[in-house]
Amino acid sequence: MPKPFVFNDQTLANSYGFRILTSGISLKRFKKNPMMLNDHWNSTRNVLGKWINVKVENDLLLGEPVFDLEDEDAAKVSRKVEQDFIKSCSMGITFNREDLKIIGDELIMTKCELYECSIVAVPSNANSIRLYADGGEPLKDEEVKQLCLSLQPIEGEIQILKLNPNNDMKKITLSLALLTALSFDKTIPEVDVEAVEAAVLSLSKDNTQMKAKLLALETEKENAATLAIETMVSLAITEGRIPATKKEDFVKLASADFELAKSTLSSIPAKVTLGDKTIVAVGTGVSTKEEFQKLSLDAQLAFKASNPDEYKKMFNVK
Repeated sequence: MPKPFVFNDQTLANSYGFRILTSGISLKRFKKNPMMLNDHWNSTRNVLGKWINVKVENDLLLGEPVFDLEDEDAAKVSRKVEQDFIKSCSMGITFNREDLKIIGDELIMTKCELYECSIVAVPSNANSIRLYADGGEPLKDEEVKQLCLSLQPIEGEIQILKLNPNNDMKKITLSLALLTALSFDKTIPEVDVEAVEAAVLSLSKDNTQMKAKLLALETEKENAATLAIETMVSLAITEGRIPATKKEDFVKLASADFELAKSTLSSIPAKVTLGDKTIVAVGTGVSTKEEFQKLSLDAQLAFKASNPDEYKKMFNVK
């Protein structure tokens, strides 16, 4: 049984200093090609295998490795994993820069897309996460650091109020709007600084939790839509409405317009497979033995397969 690896733990910051919300990681692209690379080297020679059973459990994103044991390098890494010499993996993600935000006093990536996941020796180094640009090019370490620094608030901007230890003043006068927003008594404009600090921190925490819940709902909705499309198109193939070679075309159509794809598939007649023959299923318009016997052999077999109860009744079969 393969040992699960932790792709992401949203409670821990990576080596660049930001956390990634597990609920905000899109798996749509990754599930189509769940490749496992060696140390983020994107080449066919460095594909060690693939990931299976990728799932979210509380704060964690987990996955199980399947190594290509016919590949000599992959077999070596597999042995090291099995013997607990290697225990770490590292995500490669693509993201929009506006989704890396300061929330409260933390730098948090609220959304991203899993691009690949690599087996690595040391997850706490600068490559514990690899960030890719939209075109698939990896961002340089310095570019990521500059991006993180650019998001940090400049001194003098809006910050959480802190009490100066050399100042005896322990109260602050707030506007009516701030008193209302922080749920203070609007008739008493002077408020303890510590109370203001606590209220701001509480609002920030609530905001983070609400955003996490919203992202989780969006991801759940996206996954449900993907599953519905997969189920509908796979059923159409099973029923013989479309050949398996057309699967990708109908998945794309359903992704763009689900109802159009549904009505198109419904309008294509289903087929019934009898032995090595595939024939169009007939309806229930046959009501007597005479009508049945006028049908071709293939049509008779199709009628019997599609309408077993009517066939038994017609021929008194028990």
